[in-house]
Amino acid sequence: MSHSISGSTQAYLIPGDPVRNVRLPRMFNAAFERYGIDAVLLPMQVPVRDFAVFFKSAFLARNVRGMVIAPPHKPLVVDLLEGCGLFGRVAGSVNVVRRTEGDQLEGDLFDGEGLIGALDHYNIPFRGKRVLILGAGVSAAAIGVALAEGGTVNGAAHIAMYDKAAGKAAGVAAKLDAFFDANVVAADSNAPEGFDLVVNATQLGLSDDDAAPVDVARMESHAALFDILLRNQPTPLVRAARARGLNAQAGFEMLIQQMPHYFRYFGHMDAADAMAADADFLREIIYPPAMHAEIAQPLRYRSPSVA
Repeated sequence: MSHSISGSTQAYLIPGDPVRNVRLPRMFNAAFERYGIDAVLLPMQVPVRDFAVFFKSAFLARNVRGMVIAPPHKPLVVDLLEGCGLFGRVAGSVNVVRRTEGDQLEGDLFDGEGLIGALDHYNIPFRGKRVLILGAGVSAAAIGVALAEGGTVNGAAHIAMYDKAAGKAAGVAAKLDAFFDANVVAADSNAPEGFDLVVNATQLGLSDDDAAPVDVARMESHAALFDILLRNQPTPLVRAARARGLNAQAGFEMLIQQMPHYFRYFGHMDAADAMAADADFLREIIYPPAMHAEIAQPLRYRSPSVA
């Protein structure tokens, strides 16, 4: 970051624990510099027990305009806000907060929009399709909300959620099924047969010796896979699916696709439009060298059924 910080610089914070590996500061600050915005995003390491006090105290600084919330704090934010968007309320977590002109704190959740944008970017069909979501945590709930919100026409026709923790998937699925005009159920296994898209929203794959969250060999020949993990990509799961010729993609694009939403939410409309049109400079920041060739060829792993 080469632009200078002055007394008029707007501050945005990203609290998390840990924050050592967060990618958003590099992405945000590159975008601030590229589009001439006098602002900076700073990581803040905040333990869970101190988060509520930190959150309220940080906004006492008048030049703190907003926050992007990193794990594990996303579920803690909802009860600290004056206003919360639909996705944040239903999923029970928030990943972005802004100070309004009326000095209120509003929050929302863009994980789901990030996924939808990523699926469209990679030409992965999901509208009217059957989707299996592996995991039932914060990210899985956000993904479920996004896929269910469009109903059975503009969203997925059928969503199944599987989690090893008994009852966890059932609770999330029941909430989404009741709230949206969508068919959302808890799956009793991670069997991928009959699904058009499998989304890995677990932490399995961060290490090469992790058990596979799903048996790729059992996936349908036309099916696609999206792995939301950001580290250790391409994961063994992505590599195995690609070896079968499936359209299998890493989670980076989910983060890329959220960036225009973040900037629009913070009021930087021109920058948001510019990023929506061309975000390759952000991809160059977060894609590992081994995957840089995919920046220019996002549809290289198109599944055979896609024209």
